Amino acid sequence: MEFQEVIKKRVGIRSFTDQQISEEDICAIVKDAQRSPSWANAQATKVYVAVGETLKKIKAEHFERVGKAEKGNSDIPTAPRQTWGEKSLQNQDQLMKDWGTFFSGDLKPFITSQKVLYNASAMIYLTVPRTAPQWALIDLGAFGQTLMLAAQDRGIGSTPAHEIVKFPDEVRKYVGIPDDEIVAMGIALGYPTDEKINQFVSQRMPVEDVLTLKK
Repeated sequence: MEFQEVIKKRVGIRSFTDQQISEEDICAIVKDAQRSPSWANAQATKVYVAVGETLKKIKAEHFERVGKAEKGNSDIPTAPRQTWGEKSLQNQDQLMKDWGTFFSGDLKPFITSQKVLYNASAMIYLTVPRTAPQWALIDLGAFGQTLMLAAQDRGIGSTPAHEIVKFPDEVRKYVGIPDDEIVAMGIALGYPTDEKINQFVSQRMPVEDVLTLKK
């Protein structure tokens, strides 16, 4: 797949088929992601993958806890929307308006997809040591993006979501992540369905609103 096609086709997928991802593809995707930049080659990011029966257990517990309206307690705390700044707040408001228009005011498909963790075939958890400097999270983000592009190149969809890591204790219990690592990023992987929810593409600001070019 051409690079520009990979970038444009990588969108947030929130509904996956039951088709499983091969172990070979998972290993290849992670190996590709290892080519992402890392401060002084520290390579602090670690990857944990849940599939099969392990993922089924995580999904079942997640569904139950969300059904009880249990509050999330992610390792990296969430923040009030207002703290993102005025422009980011406008972008978030626009997203909700676009969602409302796309689904005619019905946000149930979005909420339902979260409860079932998008029916993902594989769940990726990226961690860094608690003792690592904050710069390690920049490396981790680059690792995650490279991983998702590598997956897309193989026709495998993805979505990164707070929902995946909102209950880090359930992840640690089933996947074996030690307490001295931050569960920083969760990425759902799988083969996209034809459901309408996968056809939504969020807007991006004009490049001139992002780019400052000094000559």
